[in-house]
Amino acid sequence: MISWKMEITQKKIEELAPNAAAAKNGRDLIAKGKFSNLHISSDRNLIWGECAGSGKNPYYCSADYLDEHNPVFRCNCPSRQFPCKHAIGLLYAYEKNNGSFSPADVPDDIMQKREKIEKRQEKKTQEKETIREKADNPKKINKSAFIKKADTQLSGIELANKLLHEIVQTGLSSLDAKMIKTLQGQVKELGNYYINGIQTAFNDLFLEFGEVKGEEYTLVIDRINYISALLKKATDYLNRRKEDPEAAPELDSAIEEQIGTVWKLTELMQYGLYEEDAELLQLSFNSFDDPARKEFVDEGVWINLKSGRIYKTKNYRPYRAAKYIKEDDTRFDVFHLKELFIYPGDRNPRVRWETDGVTIRTMNNIDLQKISDFATDNYPEMIKSVKNTIKNPLMDKNPVVLIKVNNAFINGENLVVEDSQKNKLTLHDLPEQGVASAINLQVFLPANPENIVLAVMINNDVQTGLFYAQPLCLVTPQKIIRLLY
Repeated sequence: MISWKMEITQKKIEELAPNAAAAKNGRDLIAKGKFSNLHISSDRNLIWGECAGSGKNPYYCSADYLDEHNPVFRCNCPSRQFPCKHAIGLLYAYEKNNGSFSPADVPDDIMQKREKIEKRQEKKTQEKETIREKADNPKKINKSAFIKKADTQLSGIELANKLLHEIVQTGLSSLDAKMIKTLQGQVKELGNYYINGIQTAFNDLFLEFGEVKGEEYTLVIDRINYISALLKKATDYLNRRKEDPEAAPELDSAIEEQIGTVWKLTELMQYGLYEEDAELLQLSFNSFDDPARKEFVDEGVWINLKSGRIYKTKNYRPYRAAKYIKEDDTRFDVFHLKELFIYPGDRNPRVRWETDGVTIRTMNNIDLQKISDFATDNYPEMIKSVKNTIKNPLMDKNPVVLIKVNNAFINGENLVVEDSQKNKLTLHDLPEQGVASAINLQVFLPANPENIVLAVMINNDVQTGLFYAQPLCLVTPQKIIRLLY
């Protein structure tokens, strides 16, 4: 019988594995009979054993559930993956036959490591208290250092303006592959000016050039307009900040991150960008490649069950280190967070939290009713609000909103939904999402869709002028059906 302290199921193991390949390799070790000398502690919160490898001596691995919410995996193999395939295999061995693990005393080396963890936890608790103290008593800003950095950023923006001017003056149709490669080399220099966000915007532009077909430059022009607006806003913003370095940064937009700022938790707390005892439920999840950043991104869309605000989480995995960084995964339970940190942004700001401040519970019908209560039944008001937001080129062009559905029908190739006043909204898939959720929704949508809620991602297509929404999930009084997960 599995101890309550160790929830080791196939589902949990797959969640813990850094990627699907690691999970498969762990299962293969079981199939090949690689494990021996399997043991479990008397309090049933630690398992360990040996796994035969390619060398003479077997690897020594363990899974420590002293903290049931944050298990610790150890192995003396050279792999940089965490947990490695041997630790994953150990979990599969226990899940398959926990009776094969004989009781034994906790090894001395693990006892010593546990003591070190306890000391680290104490230190981390003290550091958390220090974060709050620092937020309550912020360190005085070094004005000369602040102005020096701002001047460096402004110099980088001046270079970026010259690059953009050269692109526009040359003419889009005249930019050949050789010239673009030269410009890309110049864009690399922007990384020396603390404006990595602007550098990424140029990388996005060059990627868009690579997708041009038949002299259709609409999306390229859209990216140029974005960069132009970003450089102007960044210049005005930094000059304003230089005049008063002690003034609070702009918190209702993502301009700091768009320039290149990396926020610290202390700063977020200092500016009141956090919430205590928050409850979040994930509505959708997607993993995608971001070639401009040279990273894979795991993006979750969450709703705050207390405020109804919709947030996003983003887990970045750089190409070079992707196989060593655990992929984020879709979540179906309600997360209760001691502290939720909220990054500056507009409609759907990015959030994060510390894993040791999380408790999880099963979603219930009360949660579903809350989601329904937060959804809008006024499409024109929602559309007006979104259009007012996205007309600013620096705002998120694909905000997520909750809408109530009173009726649905097919119009041509598209599904159309109506609110209670028969105002209509077209549902259509965003090409870059790569998932046909609007088509899949037709399978799950009830014949009478009253009391149904959709979480949708809005898009105003600059090429066709069509305003439409891609459905992310369907919420009924009984369940959530993920269309993007």
